[in-house]
Amino acid sequence: MPKRNSDNFITIKDIAALCGVSISTVSNVMNGKNNKVSKEVADRILATMEETGYKPNYLAKNLRAFSTKTIGVIVEDMIQFTTSPIVEGLMQCTEDAGYSVVIENMRLFGRWSDKWMHNDSLYKSALAAVMSKMDSLHVDGIIYIAGYEHEVVLKGRPENVPTIVVYASNPDPSIPCVKLDDEDGGYRAYKYLHSMGHRKIAIISGEAGNIHTVNRLRGIQKAMFEEGVLFDPSFVISQTWNKEGGYHGMKALDGKDITAVICFSDLIASGVYEYLLEHDLKPGKDLSIIGYDNHEVSQLLYPTLTTISLALEDLGNTAASWVIDKCEGRETEHKDNLEIRIPGELVERDSVVKL
Repeated sequence: MPKRNSDNFITIKDIAALCGVSISTVSNVMNGKNNKVSKEVADRILATMEETGYKPNYLAKNLRAFSTKTIGVIVEDMIQFTTSPIVEGLMQCTEDAGYSVVIENMRLFGRWSDKWMHNDSLYKSALAAVMSKMDSLHVDGIIYIAGYEHEVVLKGRPENVPTIVVYASNPDPSIPCVKLDDEDGGYRAYKYLHSMGHRKIAIISGEAGNIHTVNRLRGIQKAMFEEGVLFDPSFVISQTWNKEGGYHGMKALDGKDITAVICFSDLIASGVYEYLLEHDLKPGKDLSIIGYDNHEVSQLLYPTLTTISLALEDLGNTAASWVIDKCEGRETEHKDNLEIRIPGELVERDSVVKL
């Protein structure tokens, strides 16, 4: 027999667990929808409810029926440089619409570095805690913000609460996703270098298999096909996303006949700068460089770095608009589009020379 909680209530989850059925099955029996459940199961549920003295929590039910004008925001970690602009974008939208925001920071990187990515139990424990809090706060909608693009499975989310995922994917067809258009970014980067006369272009990407890497490469290959340029895998160097990755990536390219390099992050580009300067070569003159992210480092480098910006505020604004439209019963702008891709922009600075 489950223990009663601090309010001395047996919950619908307890009844479902005791009967070995889903919460929705118990709910159907409670609401007289016995045609959706076999008689044997319905009888077992009713007997368990009577035995445990289960009483539906009508107060919580009524709270859910009324709008609290509150959006719950769950972030994987606020320390990720992409997270703050996304939150800023959604805050602009919620403030304009008269909604409050409750932010829960799971601190996945802060607590466990990157270990949580490969440890499902760590992730589930953090997610369960914040989902429970969202349920207790009776939020009208939920926005989940990932720290990087990957697939998230939102177990335990409150029923009938509009939910959207930002910067990641979700397999649940009822939960749309708002993501960056990385394919478009790779396409723009290559097209720009090609327009500046470059044909011998190398790429220092992030880790092979990473979703951002795959999509950006796909965009580059699309642009190369349009320009009639053959793709040469030997001109692609997979590295870590940081300065060290750029340094070692450039070292691997040393001696190759190239005039430009596309870096899949501005931090990678900073490593390329360092390698070139150590070898008495000038970035933006001896080798043209284009970065990705429009990270603050892009304007601290000399010459300043041409890069692809991330439409992070737009991601947050789009997600908040979708949730608020759902909360207020309006048709959403993107309707049944379950994957909303938002392109960035080319930020032209001084690191690319025209041939």
